Amino acid sequence: MDDARRALREHFGFEDFRPGQADAVAAALAGRDALVVMPTGAGKSLCYQLPALMRPDLTLVVSPLVSLMQDQVEALERIAPGRAGLVNAQQDAATNRAVLERAGAGDVRLLYVAPERFASPGFLEAVRDIEVGLFVVDEAHCVSQWGHDFRPDYFRLADAARWLGARALLASTATATPQVAADIAARLGLRDPVQVATGFDRPNLSFAVVPCRTAADKRRRLVSALADPAARPAIVYAGTRADTERLAGELGDELGIEVLAYHAGLGREARAAAQRRFMAGEAEVVVATNAFGMGVDKADVRTVAHASVPGSVEAFYQEAGRAGRDGLPARALLFAESRDKGLHVFFIQRAEVDDRAIAQVARRLLASGGGRYDAGVGELGDDPERVRAIVGHLARAGVIQPAPSPVDRVRGRITGAFDGRAQAACRSSAGDAQRARWRQYRSVWAFVEGSACRRTTILRHFGDRSQPAPRVPCCDVCAPELVPAAPAAPARARALGGNGGGGDLDAAIVEVVQAADPAVGRTRAVEILRGGRSKVVQKYAYDGLPAYGSFAHLTSGEVLGRVDELMAAGRLVSTGGRFPKLELSEAA
Repeated sequence: MDDARRALREHFGFEDFRPGQADAVAAALAGRDALVVMPTGAGKSLCYQLPALMRPDLTLVVSPLVSLMQDQVEALERIAPGRAGLVNAQQDAATNRAVLERAGAGDVRLLYVAPERFASPGFLEAVRDIEVGLFVVDEAHCVSQWGHDFRPDYFRLADAARWLGARALLASTATATPQVAADIAARLGLRDPVQVATGFDRPNLSFAVVPCRTAADKRRRLVSALADPAARPAIVYAGTRADTERLAGELGDELGIEVLAYHAGLGREARAAAQRRFMAGEAEVVVATNAFGMGVDKADVRTVAHASVPGSVEAFYQEAGRAGRDGLPARALLFAESRDKGLHVFFIQRAEVDDRAIAQVARRLLASGGGRYDAGVGELGDDPERVRAIVGHLARAGVIQPAPSPVDRVRGRITGAFDGRAQAACRSSAGDAQRARWRQYRSVWAFVEGSACRRTTILRHFGDRSQPAPRVPCCDVCAPELVPAAPAAPARARALGGNGGGGDLDAAIVEVVQAADPAVGRTRAVEILRGGRSKVVQKYAYDGLPAYGSFAHLTSGEVLGRVDELMAAGRLVSTGGRFPKLELSEAA
């Protein structure tokens, strides 16, 4: 370590490094395992890119997103042409083969790959004879079952690193609580790691939680926040693909500028074009799901806005970290609506899996025969996220070993029987995952609904005990003027009522809940009130209800927001279960 530090001092000078970077670079040069925890924009990538270019062997970088890999390879190409490459499923086999040949010849010093690549025997054999110095796990919180973005593909990375004979393992993340950091070190088997934690504060960011009564109120406040050109470029994170499309259209209309939409449901070319245009400054605002951002290094983003409450403090802080990477003042705004809490509970409950669901997926996979499985996600269940979660539990129990596959399929090898031991392991894994989701839910809502300084709350969440030292107005608690004002509501919003009331809309919602037979859930009630013409509406004659179509002049979000406010107020309740229905509460 001392020799490595001396080399850095002689060739670069410590003054060229941010706090912690020199220690991480020195550890990588010395072949020491390391765990690097730095906030977004603090320079984590340099901690392995610089030593990789200085070392004589290959550095393998495991990254979860193609866009992240592509951006880093393109940036390195400008600094060290030909020294970085990537292997992924979006390239043809010949291109991937050529990159591996260049790595074997010593031309490529940084090779970026996706985590699922290590489940491919062909890939492992191709790199088996290459001398691997550093094995880097980027976004390492994905390793931990306690992390906000836990991924089963990360299960076998420690085994892969040791099998390849990597001299050192470096784990890098921006969002690790002390518990997650300890779990990362344990799951990757880091040996006496050099631990670099530079503190989590972003002194140039202002934080504000913006309470919103309805979807319409939220939209007006968003428009107000982004109306000033100085508030742009901006990234607006939406909760779903549908919200992304809707909000991009509404903001574009009201701001009078082009607003791009970005989500995983768009074609690859459409996503690439949206990202390219935003990065180039051709469009100032992009509305996106969390599929956008991890690989986006745009220094001058002035505002990051969350149009719904994210699932965890970690997810919020990672995405908020896209703002102000140039060190100039920027804002992170979180627009919180009461219905967000109901949606969180709904998704947590929907993600719960029982023994029957696990056994059903296991039987279908093991029935494939030949020691391998290859099935469409839709063949295994009607909820893709639940199916992928179960596949992860089965992998953790040693029943299967996933292999690279398209997003709509699961492929791999069968490695064990689904017996009582495996079922108990899956049950334990599923329980751990569910408890982690509830912990994240409690933490993020304590942040949203708390009255303490937002910056201090974030730092303490990550175990950072330092005293905040913002260079900008701190947060909405310390500087209430950070909350964007809501312009006057348009006349059409009168149906939503004043001072929190819903007026005629409340009565119509209650009427639909009472009269619908069979009973309806939240989204079906909204469809009825807005005059939807789906097959279900016609089959059950919901279009004959007196309130049918009476609020077609409101958006789905506005009506749904009022439904959720009635639930939050205790006038409506949900039956729960997989397909929850609405009922009037006893109090109502």
